[in-house]
Amino acid sequence: MKKRLLIVDEDSASNSMLMNHLTNSKWVEICGQATRIDQVWQMLQSLRPDMVLLGEIKESERGVLCQQFRFAFPHLSFIAACSPQDLVWEPFFRNLGIWVVAKPIQAGQIEALAMMPQAITREAWQSAPPQEPYSNTPSMPSNQPLRQTMGEASSESQSPAIHSMPKHLITVYGPKGGVGKTFISRELAIYFSQQKREGSTLKVLAVDFNLDLGTFATTLNLPRTPNMFTWVQEIEAQLHESVRLRGRDPADIRAEEWQEYIADFRLSSADVEKYIVTHMESGLHVLTSPRDIRHSFEIRNYHVYLILETLKHSTYDVILIDTAPDTTDATIQALFFAEQVVMVGNPVVDSIENIQRLLKLLREAEYPEERIQVCMNRLQRKEMFTLDEIRAYFQLHPSKKIFPIPDDAEVKKSINTGSPMMLQPGKTAAKGAIETLGKALIPEEEEKAESPLKNKTRERPALFRWLWG
Repeated sequence: MKKRLLIVDEDSASNSMLMNHLTNSKWVEICGQATRIDQVWQMLQSLRPDMVLLGEIKESERGVLCQQFRFAFPHLSFIAACSPQDLVWEPFFRNLGIWVVAKPIQAGQIEALAMMPQAITREAWQSAPPQEPYSNTPSMPSNQPLRQTMGEASSESQSPAIHSMPKHLITVYGPKGGVGKTFISRELAIYFSQQKREGSTLKVLAVDFNLDLGTFATTLNLPRTPNMFTWVQEIEAQLHESVRLRGRDPADIRAEEWQEYIADFRLSSADVEKYIVTHMESGLHVLTSPRDIRHSFEIRNYHVYLILETLKHSTYDVILIDTAPDTTDATIQALFFAEQVVMVGNPVVDSIENIQRLLKLLREAEYPEERIQVCMNRLQRKEMFTLDEIRAYFQLHPSKKIFPIPDDAEVKKSINTGSPMMLQPGKTAAKGAIETLGKALIPEEEEKAESPLKNKTRERPALFRWLWG
């Protein structure tokens, strides 16, 4: 049965060329083309396509538009037709659940995607209720996992029942080394592992995404076996076996073909715990970075994508990622994976400047700024810069809080002994500050209650504009 394709693109010449090449296709039937947003919603309802090819529509942001479509029509498959400049962001496109092809589009690429097995077929249209178009600024549920809509059934259907509590995805990032980012990550992870929601202790996973020089395991006196590289080796073994089951030799697969196999590949979220180590004093689970620095060189961007995608569907209530102080693919994917980001710095010039540069870049990307919490670590009583001056330099709204962590004498002792402050008796200034930050990230149950009107009227900015040009 042919797959019905709707083309959404202002590029008429490209549309005509693709339509001509697919005229006699055995796999794809073009059911329509739209060059304006108002046409798209009408055609989605009336033509009921199986696949949507998203090119460029100047009157709307492609990433936002895709999210609107995804929420309204979750059984559709989406393909982004990207210019060579856009392809640098391909991991993020895939993380949004969008297939990627490069312009000029080859008919064979579309046919190859159409031939792949789909978990949901056109019959789903018959039971799908009509959907109204979303507004130009859709409200994106923070606990709604994004996933591929093509390929085999997602791991969600293969895993144990997911907790009813919302999942919290938090990335801790500092654009300069030595600011105490791993310390903040450790203490927050331990804090969350001691909290309860709905009468149950939160199930927390800390992930060390500083792939080559991560020290999260060291700060808790934990072994590094198993670790992320253990998981990556298993991923590679499963990928190769998947290729062999299709009658191919993995050694003969070209790089572009690997992308197709990877896009259709699923990991079971039930297997996550095979690769973690447990901090016995707190019950915290940790996915550590590799023991050998050389192993980090073998972790590719698609490994990172598959791991993050699997964690989204795991049974953990809180997933906290400690990143490297860089802008590598793993770090950027972790930022876009998160529903909240803790931006850590020190009250010194180079650290402040780097945070300001990162905030500027994220604003240009229209990354939702309400996701970002700024944390100034090792703050002393008398600093050259006040928090108000730092807030002004960052161009934060006056109501935006900067979370200070005081320069506590107990911190160094805690780091050197591998004994988290959050497990130590008594109160210290740093411990209290970490608790305040933790409550801001995951409010206590009585603090989370808000009026329906407040929730209804909250607005969120457009997403991912920089990814789509």
